[in-house]
Amino acid sequence: MKFGTYMFIPKKRVPGFDYDLFRVKPEVGRRMPPKADMHSNIAIFGDNVAARNHPDWISQSELGPAWRTNDNFNVRWEVLCQTQPEHRAEQLDYIEDVARKSQGIWLNSIHFAEHGHCICPRCKELHAKSGLSWYEWRRKEVTDYMAQVSDRVRNRAKKKFVIGVLPDPVTNYERFGVNFDDLAPLTDEFLVVMFSKNYATPWYWEMLVRNFKKLFKDVKLNCALYVIGPGDDPKETPTTKELLTVSVRMARAGTDGILYLTENDEQMQEFQKKAIAEKDTRERLKSYGGKAGQEVLDLVSSWEKLF
Repeated sequence: MKFGTYMFIPKKRVPGFDYDLFRVKPEVGRRMPPKADMHSNIAIFGDNVAARNHPDWISQSELGPAWRTNDNFNVRWEVLCQTQPEHRAEQLDYIEDVARKSQGIWLNSIHFAEHGHCICPRCKELHAKSGLSWYEWRRKEVTDYMAQVSDRVRNRAKKKFVIGVLPDPVTNYERFGVNFDDLAPLTDEFLVVMFSKNYATPWYWEMLVRNFKKLFKDVKLNCALYVIGPGDDPKETPTTKELLTVSVRMARAGTDGILYLTENDEQMQEFQKKAIAEKDTRERLKSYGGKAGQEVLDLVSSWEKLF
Protein backbone atom coordinates (compact mmCIF):
# COMPACT_ATOMS: atom_id res chain seq x y z
CA MET A 1 0.00 0.00 0.00
CA LYS A 2 0.94 3.61 -0.57
CA PHE A 3 -0.08 6.54 1.64
CA GLY A 4 -0.38 10.15 0.54
CA THR A 5 -1.29 13.61 1.75
CA TYR A 6 -4.00 15.59 -0.04
CA MET A 7 -3.70 19.30 0.74
CA PHE A 8 -5.05 22.69 -0.35
CA ILE A 9 -2.13 24.87 0.80
CA PRO A 10 1.09 22.91 1.31
CA LYS A 11 4.04 24.97 2.46
CA LYS A 12 6.23 21.89 2.39
CA ARG A 13 6.14 18.16 1.85
CA VAL A 14 5.09 16.14 4.88
CA PRO A 15 7.53 13.49 6.17
CA GLY A 16 6.10 10.04 6.78
CA PHE A 17 4.11 9.67 3.56
CA ASP A 18 4.94 8.11 0.20
CA TYR A 19 3.84 11.15 -1.81
CA ASP A 20 1.97 14.45 -1.59
CA LEU A 21 -1.01 15.55 -3.70
CA PHE A 22 -1.56 19.31 -4.02
CA ARG A 23 -4.99 20.69 -4.88
CA VAL A 24 -3.65 23.02 -7.57
CA LYS A 25 -7.17 23.73 -8.86
CA PRO A 26 -10.01 22.62 -6.57
CA GLU A 27 -13.68 23.03 -7.45
CA VAL A 28 -13.76 26.57 -6.11
CA GLY A 29 -11.79 27.41 -9.26
CA ARG A 30 -8.75 28.95 -7.57
CA ARG A 31 -5.49 28.12 -9.33
CA MET A 32 -2.09 27.91 -7.66
CA PRO A 33 1.32 27.17 -9.16
CA PRO A 34 2.16 23.47 -9.16
CA LYS A 35 5.09 22.17 -7.14
CA ALA A 36 7.79 20.17 -8.89
CA ASP A 37 8.09 17.62 -6.06
CA MET A 38 4.34 17.04 -5.64
CA HIS A 39 1.49 15.53 -7.66
CA SER A 40 -1.22 17.94 -8.85
CA ASN A 41 -4.97 17.59 -8.31
CA ILE A 42 -7.25 19.39 -10.81
CA ALA A 43 -11.04 19.67 -10.86
CA ILE A 44 -12.21 20.10 -14.47
CA PHE A 45 -15.95 20.82 -14.71
CA GLY A 46 -16.54 21.75 -11.07
CA ASP A 47 -15.33 25.34 -11.33
CA ASN A 48 -16.89 28.24 -9.41
CA VAL A 49 -14.61 30.85 -10.99
CA ALA A 50 -15.38 29.83 -14.57
CA ALA A 51 -19.09 29.69 -13.73
CA ARG A 52 -19.00 33.18 -12.24
CA ASN A 53 -17.18 34.54 -15.28
CA HIS A 54 -19.30 32.61 -17.79
CA PRO A 55 -22.73 31.84 -16.28
CA ASP A 56 -23.93 30.61 -19.68
CA TRP A 57 -21.47 27.70 -19.34
CA ILE A 58 -23.41 26.16 -16.43
CA SER A 59 -24.82 22.67 -17.06
CA GLN A 60 -28.60 22.60 -17.57
CA SER A 61 -31.39 20.14 -16.74
CA GLU A 62 -35.18 19.96 -16.48
CA LEU A 63 -34.72 20.57 -12.74
CA GLY A 64 -32.64 23.68 -13.31
CA PRO A 65 -28.96 24.56 -13.72
CA ALA A 66 -26.12 23.00 -11.75
CA TRP A 67 -25.54 25.91 -9.39
CA ARG A 68 -24.56 24.80 -5.88
CA THR A 69 -27.70 26.56 -4.62
CA ASN A 70 -29.94 24.17 -6.59
CA ASP A 71 -31.03 21.63 -3.98
CA ASN A 72 -32.39 19.27 -6.63
CA PHE A 73 -28.84 17.96 -6.99
CA ASN A 74 -26.06 16.95 -4.63
CA VAL A 75 -23.53 19.49 -5.89
CA ARG A 76 -21.41 21.61 -3.55
CA TRP A 77 -19.97 23.81 -6.31
CA GLU A 78 -20.94 25.11 -9.74
CA VAL A 79 -20.71 22.47 -12.49
CA LEU A 80 -20.04 23.46 -16.08
CA CYS A 81 -21.48 21.84 -19.19
CA GLN A 82 -19.46 18.78 -20.15
CA THR A 83 -19.32 19.81 -23.84
CA GLN A 84 -18.42 23.50 -23.39
CA PRO A 85 -15.72 23.81 -26.12
CA GLU A 86 -13.75 26.80 -24.79
CA HIS A 87 -13.45 25.29 -21.31
CA ARG A 88 -12.50 21.86 -22.63
CA ALA A 89 -9.78 23.28 -24.86
CA GLU A 90 -8.38 25.57 -22.16
CA GLN A 91 -8.32 22.77 -19.60
CA LEU A 92 -6.41 20.45 -21.95
CA ASP A 93 -3.62 23.00 -22.29
CA TYR A 94 -3.71 23.84 -18.58
CA ILE A 95 -3.56 20.19 -17.49
CA GLU A 96 -0.62 19.44 -19.80
CA ASP A 97 1.26 22.49 -18.53
CA VAL A 98 0.69 21.50 -14.89
CA ALA A 99 1.74 17.92 -15.66
CA ARG A 100 5.07 19.10 -17.06
CA LYS A 101 5.70 21.15 -13.91
CA SER A 102 4.79 18.49 -11.33
CA GLN A 103 4.92 14.76 -10.61
CA GLY A 104 1.64 13.95 -12.32
CA ILE A 105 -2.08 14.69 -12.60
CA TRP A 106 -4.96 13.43 -10.45
CA LEU A 107 -8.37 14.58 -11.71
CA ASN A 108 -11.70 15.40 -10.09
CA SER A 109 -15.01 16.54 -11.63
CA ILE A 110 -14.51 14.78 -14.96
CA HIS A 111 -18.20 14.06 -15.56
CA PHE A 112 -21.68 15.38 -16.21
CA ALA A 113 -23.22 17.20 -13.26
CA GLU A 114 -25.84 14.57 -12.42
CA HIS A 115 -28.79 12.70 -13.91
CA GLY A 116 -30.69 14.74 -16.51
CA HIS A 117 -27.67 16.90 -17.43
CA CYS A 118 -26.96 18.48 -19.87
CA ILE A 119 -29.82 19.76 -22.05
CA CYS A 120 -28.40 23.05 -23.28
CA PRO A 121 -28.92 23.68 -27.04
CA ARG A 122 -25.38 22.52 -27.87
CA CYS A 123 -25.76 19.23 -25.98
CA LYS A 124 -29.15 18.58 -27.55
CA GLU A 125 -27.67 19.10 -31.00
CA LEU A 126 -24.64 16.91 -30.29
CA HIS A 127 -26.86 14.16 -28.90
CA ALA A 128 -29.16 14.26 -31.92
CA LYS A 129 -26.23 14.12 -34.37
CA SER A 130 -24.60 11.20 -32.52
CA GLY A 131 -27.42 8.75 -33.22
CA LEU A 132 -26.78 7.25 -29.79
CA SER A 133 -29.08 6.79 -26.84
CA TRP A 134 -29.00 9.51 -24.20
CA TYR A 135 -26.86 7.47 -21.81
CA GLU A 136 -24.50 6.21 -24.48
CA TRP A 137 -23.96 9.70 -25.88
CA ARG A 138 -23.03 11.03 -22.43
CA ARG A 139 -20.72 8.05 -21.92
CA LYS A 140 -18.96 8.78 -25.20
CA GLU A 141 -18.51 12.47 -24.36
CA VAL A 142 -16.84 11.66 -21.02
CA THR A 143 -14.68 8.86 -22.42
CA ASP A 144 -13.52 10.77 -25.50
CA TYR A 145 -12.50 13.79 -23.43
CA MET A 146 -10.66 11.65 -20.89
CA ALA A 147 -8.79 10.03 -23.80
CA GLN A 148 -7.62 13.49 -24.88
CA VAL A 149 -6.52 14.36 -21.34
CA SER A 150 -4.75 11.02 -20.96
CA ASP A 151 -2.82 11.64 -24.18
CA ARG A 152 -1.69 15.05 -22.94
CA VAL A 153 -0.48 13.73 -19.57
CA ARG A 154 0.81 10.23 -20.30
CA ASN A 155 2.07 10.54 -23.86
CA ARG A 156 3.10 14.17 -24.20
CA ALA A 157 4.15 15.14 -20.68
CA LYS A 158 5.22 11.56 -19.76
CA LYS A 159 3.73 11.83 -16.27
CA LYS A 160 1.50 9.73 -14.05
CA PHE A 161 -2.23 10.09 -14.67
CA VAL A 162 -5.00 9.23 -12.18
CA ILE A 163 -8.74 9.61 -12.86
CA GLY A 164 -10.96 10.42 -9.89
CA VAL A 165 -14.55 9.15 -9.71
CA LEU A 166 -17.35 9.64 -7.21
CA PRO A 167 -18.09 6.87 -4.65
CA ASP A 168 -21.01 5.29 -6.53
CA PRO A 169 -20.00 1.85 -7.83
CA VAL A 170 -23.41 1.06 -9.33
CA THR A 171 -24.94 4.11 -11.08
CA ASN A 172 -21.96 6.24 -12.16
CA TYR A 173 -22.98 5.51 -15.75
CA GLU A 174 -26.58 6.71 -15.41
CA ARG A 175 -25.82 9.65 -13.15
CA PHE A 176 -22.55 10.97 -14.55
CA GLY A 177 -21.80 9.31 -17.89
CA VAL A 178 -18.86 7.40 -16.39
CA ASN A 179 -18.07 3.87 -17.53
CA PHE A 180 -15.22 2.32 -15.55
CA ASP A 181 -14.23 -0.15 -18.28
CA ASP A 182 -13.84 2.75 -20.74
CA LEU A 183 -11.61 4.69 -18.39
CA ALA A 184 -9.42 1.82 -17.17
CA PRO A 185 -7.10 1.77 -20.25
CA LEU A 186 -6.76 5.57 -20.07
CA THR A 187 -5.52 5.87 -16.49
CA ASP A 188 -2.62 4.59 -14.41
CA GLU A 189 -4.81 4.34 -11.29
CA PHE A 190 -8.24 5.35 -10.02
CA LEU A 191 -9.01 7.69 -7.13
CA VAL A 192 -12.31 7.39 -5.28
CA VAL A 193 -12.99 10.38 -3.02
CA MET A 194 -14.75 9.08 0.10
CA PHE A 195 -15.05 12.29 2.08
CA SER A 196 -17.30 12.46 5.13
CA LYS A 197 -17.51 14.58 8.26
CA ASN A 198 -17.53 11.33 10.24
CA TYR A 199 -16.67 7.67 9.68
CA ALA A 200 -18.72 6.29 12.55
CA THR A 201 -20.03 3.46 10.35
CA PRO A 202 -16.82 1.97 8.91
CA TRP A 203 -18.48 -1.09 7.36
CA TYR A 204 -20.05 1.23 4.75
CA TRP A 205 -16.67 2.44 3.52
CA GLU A 206 -15.21 -1.06 3.65
CA MET A 207 -18.11 -2.24 1.49
CA LEU A 208 -17.44 0.48 -1.09
CA VAL A 209 -13.78 -0.52 -1.31
CA ARG A 210 -14.74 -4.15 -1.92
CA ASN A 211 -17.16 -3.09 -4.66
CA PHE A 212 -14.67 -0.85 -6.43
CA LYS A 213 -11.89 -3.46 -6.21
CA LYS A 214 -14.18 -5.92 -7.98
CA LEU A 215 -15.03 -3.38 -10.71
CA PHE A 216 -11.56 -1.97 -11.32
CA LYS A 217 -9.95 -5.38 -11.75
CA ASP A 218 -6.32 -4.72 -12.77
CA VAL A 219 -6.23 -0.95 -12.13
CA LYS A 220 -5.06 0.24 -8.72
CA LEU A 221 -7.59 1.82 -6.35
CA ASN A 222 -6.81 4.83 -4.17
CA CYS A 223 -9.26 6.12 -1.55
CA ALA A 224 -9.22 9.64 -0.10
CA LEU A 225 -10.36 10.26 3.47
CA TYR A 226 -11.38 13.57 5.05
CA VAL A 227 -9.40 14.82 8.05
CA ILE A 228 -10.15 18.56 8.07
CA GLY A 229 -10.93 21.08 5.35
CA PRO A 230 -10.79 24.87 4.96
CA GLY A 231 -12.84 26.70 7.59
CA ASP A 232 -13.85 23.55 9.46
CA ASP A 233 -14.59 23.49 13.17
CA PRO A 234 -12.38 20.63 14.44
CA LYS A 235 -15.27 19.49 16.63
CA GLU A 236 -17.28 18.76 13.48
CA THR A 237 -14.68 16.65 11.69
CA PRO A 238 -13.87 12.92 11.92
CA THR A 239 -12.14 11.74 15.06
CA THR A 240 -8.68 10.23 14.79
CA LYS A 241 -10.09 6.97 16.16
CA GLU A 242 -12.62 6.87 13.30
CA LEU A 243 -9.95 7.63 10.71
CA LEU A 244 -7.63 4.89 11.94
CA THR A 245 -10.47 2.37 12.11
CA VAL A 246 -11.80 3.10 8.64
CA SER A 247 -8.26 3.09 7.23
CA VAL A 248 -7.58 -0.40 8.56
CA ARG A 249 -10.92 -1.68 7.30
CA MET A 250 -10.33 -0.17 3.86
CA ALA A 251 -6.89 -1.77 3.83
CA ARG A 252 -8.25 -5.22 4.61
CA ALA A 253 -10.84 -4.76 1.85
CA GLY A 254 -8.02 -4.31 -0.64
CA THR A 255 -7.43 -0.64 -1.35
CA ASP A 256 -4.03 -0.01 -2.89
CA GLY A 257 -3.62 3.46 -1.44
CA ILE A 258 -5.08 5.88 1.11
CA LEU A 259 -4.83 9.68 0.99
CA TYR A 260 -5.66 11.98 3.89
CA LEU A 261 -7.09 15.44 3.19
CA THR A 262 -6.25 18.52 5.25
CA GLU A 263 -6.07 22.18 4.34
CA ASN A 264 -2.34 22.46 5.00
CA ASP A 265 0.79 20.65 6.16
CA GLU A 266 0.49 21.86 9.76
CA GLN A 267 -2.90 20.14 10.08
CA MET A 268 -1.49 16.99 8.48
CA GLN A 269 1.27 16.83 11.07
CA GLU A 270 -1.27 17.43 13.84
CA PHE A 271 -3.22 14.42 12.51
CA GLN A 272 -0.03 12.34 12.64
CA LYS A 273 0.56 13.31 16.27
CA LYS A 274 -3.02 12.45 17.22
CA ALA A 275 -2.74 9.08 15.46
CA ILE A 276 0.41 8.29 17.43
CA ALA A 277 -1.43 9.11 20.67
CA GLU A 278 -4.26 6.63 19.89
CA LYS A 279 -2.38 3.73 21.48
CA ASP A 280 -5.45 1.84 22.69
CA THR A 281 -7.11 2.14 19.28
CA ARG A 282 -3.98 0.97 17.50
CA GLU A 283 -3.70 -2.03 19.80
CA ARG A 284 -7.33 -2.96 19.22
CA LEU A 285 -6.95 -2.68 15.44
CA LYS A 286 -4.12 -5.22 15.35
CA SER A 287 -6.73 -7.97 15.14
CA TYR A 288 -8.70 -6.34 12.33
CA GLY A 289 -7.04 -6.98 9.04
CA GLY A 290 -4.05 -9.28 8.93
CA LYS A 291 -1.14 -8.10 6.81
CA ALA A 292 -3.08 -5.44 4.88
CA GLY A 293 -4.53 -3.79 7.98
CA GLN A 294 -1.15 -3.94 9.68
CA GLU A 295 0.31 -1.69 6.97
CA VAL A 296 -1.79 1.19 8.31
CA LEU A 297 -0.61 0.53 11.86
CA ASP A 298 3.00 0.25 10.70
CA LEU A 299 2.62 3.63 9.00
CA VAL A 300 1.53 5.25 12.27
CA SER A 301 4.33 3.51 14.15
CA SER A 302 6.83 4.97 11.70
CA TRP A 303 5.55 8.46 12.54
CA GLU A 304 6.73 8.05 16.13
CA LYS A 305 10.28 8.65 14.92
CA LEU A 306 9.28 12.04 13.49
CA PHE A 307 7.93 13.69 16.66
